[in-house]
Amino acid sequence: MVRRKVSIVWLPLSVMTAMALTAGACALWLPDRAPALLDSAKEITSVPVNTQQYSGQQQVTVVPTMSASYGLIGNASGTVTANWSGAGLNSGAAAYKVNDRVVIALNTASPLYRDLTVGDQGDDVRALNDELGRLGYTSASGTDLYDWRTRAGWQQLMSDSGNTSDGSLHLADVLWIPQSSVRTESWSAGVGVVVNASDIVGEVPGGITSLTIKNGQALDRSRVLTVFDQTTVLPAGETTVSDAAFCQQVALTEGFRTMTADMLSAGFDATLAFEEPVTVLRVPAGAVYGITGSTGCVVADGEETPVLIVGAELGVSLVRPSDDTDTSAISEVALGSRLSQLTCG
Repeated sequence: MVRRKVSIVWLPLSVMTAMALTAGACALWLPDRAPALLDSAKEITSVPVNTQQYSGQQQVTVVPTMSASYGLIGNASGTVTANWSGAGLNSGAAAYKVNDRVVIALNTASPLYRDLTVGDQGDDVRALNDELGRLGYTSASGTDLYDWRTRAGWQQLMSDSGNTSDGSLHLADVLWIPQSSVRTESWSAGVGVVVNASDIVGEVPGGITSLTIKNGQALDRSRVLTVFDQTTVLPAGETTVSDAAFCQQVALTEGFRTMTADMLSAGFDATLAFEEPVTVLRVPAGAVYGITGSTGCVVADGEETPVLIVGAELGVSLVRPSDDTDTSAISEVALGSRLSQLTCG
């Protein structure tokens, strides 16, 4: 009988294989156990808060409401021999020439409609006196009488423009404009063109009657609105500015004058900021509940507190109490499940 010899090499290998199979079987049947790192984290139900001074500055878009365009009616008849309308018209300055005589653009509170001389009276005379005074010429400002002062002022204005004058106002020398400075469009009184009195020689685009903050929210405090470096106060509770003087200032800026109709309808950039910085709380956005518009509530130091949302940053709401709660006295606000059953107010 031949006896087979088992190689000594296979013996340890067999033992190791058996051990591995046993360990695998044990692991298969042992119950699962989650690592300690995967234990559910403890819920955070309150956080400390800080205060900061907030200017409320923000970039906004303002949309203008424009009045209808206005036709400029000439009073002179003849051939246009010069034209200065391209850069706009300014009260007291030359607009164009007809038969080599300068026509002056003039903004008076009451449009001029007749020739005037010493002794004439009326609202048109008062308007002329006031405008001559504003332009720095001698006049009887505040009165409705065309006297020697009016004559002297008008004669000097004519002389400055290159016209001869005896001091009487001839309507043909005047082009009435609706504002002290206007830009023109559809101008027809080009050099060489024959014009007649009562012809419309050009149009003034409609002026700004109001400026509205696009998608703006009214606040309980006034703010400063800056448009093309012009500033005004936006009253509390308002999102529209209709102050005529401010609207005209904006309309006269280079930035506005270069805008097309499409650009105006889309709106243009502006800046809003509080007149004075306010103290606000920086709270997690999730701490504010029951939000309606720019109002909501927080649980501050265990007490429900109504707040006004004045701004926001990434993940943070900037709020201040809308009641008599002292903002700087608040130390923490509630979060998470502590708010789940609450309704603001």
